[in-house]
Amino acid sequence: MTTTVDDRIESTRDFWLTAELRPVGELGTAEIARLGDDLTSLADRANIVVLNLVAATVADPEEFAEALRRPGAKLSGPDRCLLLVGADAALLGALRRRGGEIATLAGAHH
Repeated sequence: MTTTVDDRIESTRDFWLTAELRPVGELGTAEIARLGDDLTSLADRANIVVLNLVAATVADPEEFAEALRRPGAKLSGPDRCLLLVGADAALLGALRRRGGEIATLAGAHH
């Protein structure tokens, strides 16, 4: 049996990839930059990226919100999402001010 390009395209339409990142500890400038790069790379490959901040503390919410803009933009649109779990009030405020397509879900924050 021969597989055509159309067959391969059809099979990938049913394939979803969800990735979860769960940083632990304080996220300072260097960690935020690295996480932003990692999220952007994942945004090129995954349909849904979950960023679980329950075990992390964000040192600068404005800097963090800015770092999420690029991966958030890549993950906006049909069948795509950047989901942020466990953001505190300061980070939620920064995200509102920066704008973008980032979904949030409350979580127990330490």
